[in-house]
Amino acid sequence: MNYNEVCKYIDSTLVFGIKPNLLRINKILNLLGSPHEKIGFIHIVGTNGKTSTTKITAAILNGYGFSAGYYVSPHINSYTERISIRGSDIAEDKFTRVFEEIFPSVIKVNEMNLDGEMTQFEILTAMMFYVAFNEKLDAMVLEAGMGGRWDATNAAYAKVAGLTGVSLEHTLILGSTITAIAKEKAEIIKSSCRVATASTDSKVLKVLEGKVKDTKSELYIIEKDFAVSELKNESIEGFVADIRGIFGSYENIRFPLPGNYQQENLCLAIALCELFAGKKLSTEKINESLSHTNITGRFQLMRREPAFIADASHNPEGIKNLAINLQKYFKDRRKIIIFSVLKDKDYKEMIKCILPLSDLIILTSSCTGRSLSADELEEEVLKEAEKLRDENVKGPQLIFKIDNIENSIKYSLNIALKNDIICITGSITNLEFVKSEYF
Repeated sequence: MNYNEVCKYIDSTLVFGIKPNLLRINKILNLLGSPHEKIGFIHIVGTNGKTSTTKITAAILNGYGFSAGYYVSPHINSYTERISIRGSDIAEDKFTRVFEEIFPSVIKVNEMNLDGEMTQFEILTAMMFYVAFNEKLDAMVLEAGMGGRWDATNAAYAKVAGLTGVSLEHTLILGSTITAIAKEKAEIIKSSCRVATASTDSKVLKVLEGKVKDTKSELYIIEKDFAVSELKNESIEGFVADIRGIFGSYENIRFPLPGNYQQENLCLAIALCELFAGKKLSTEKINESLSHTNITGRFQLMRREPAFIADASHNPEGIKNLAINLQKYFKDRRKIIIFSVLKDKDYKEMIKCILPLSDLIILTSSCTGRSLSADELEEEVLKEAEKLRDENVKGPQLIFKIDNIENSIKYSLNIALKNDIICITGSITNLEFVKSEYF
């Protein structure tokens, strides 16, 4: 098989959906010789910030001398984006070879009918474990796909675990309360694990405290055990901060990306690296590691005049953070928002968050099976806009509906003035349409 044929097969496994259990992943890993038992892991769960924290953590580990990789989801343009080895995405030929090597085991598991065939995420996760072992990595930083307990990444026995924070998501699978969701995520904590969290929610902390007690693990909490002690030189170019770590302090850490949430993600990532290394790190090596950090779609500045921001916020908490950052960096500038969401997200709450921020909003669709149609989105937006007018609250002056994201981007660039800010947001799936040719 060539790379395109492998991708076509993996695409086809989407029909098997999400199956919350570890039966198939554990069986295939057993058939592959248990590669997941032979390297170290840092496992990261949470609602927002998982991908950024995962990538920052892996970058610092590599810079400090560990041989590290990471595993994230979903991808934007290519499956190869999900698996990184020593700072680089896995090459297409290696991805293809790994798939061919594990494919006989995929077939065997499917023939066993362990509550159905292997899902797309399970196959990719099995590939990741196989690659991590064969590359002889010291550490693999894992971003959980959904929840924690039944996520395929939870086949790993992580010596270090991180929790970015918890808000309501995937409630039909994970539970309808913060406590229930936190319990699902806390299941990545195994015996004698070192745990760090960026959550200060009392409900979440109560769950974590109970779990670390049961597993004889250690818990480190942001603001209490590690923190951003001073924020300096914050701008759209990033920020400089002094950080109090678990094992020492770090002055003038330079991070090249903006966003209030990135300060928290960076702080958590440093704590996780300290816990993995078991000691204080080097400020110089941290800065060197971070100097080329580029996390696609996280308040990403694509151009300056007019400014264009690509943002992957896909739930109410993320949109609220986006609003804070747009107001912080572009307070007095006209804001043109391109908005497309998935129908299985809490898009009604997201609309409530995004409308007061918008001077002009373009409603569109990524035209995928999961995407909310532009017509349905328009119906909800018009209802909310009317409520804002009745309450004398600021909302968009103009509302447009355009058939797809690419045409929406082209239109926004045509109508924008030099000093405007354009922002596309609502889903990570939007980002595959944000192409360099437009900028």
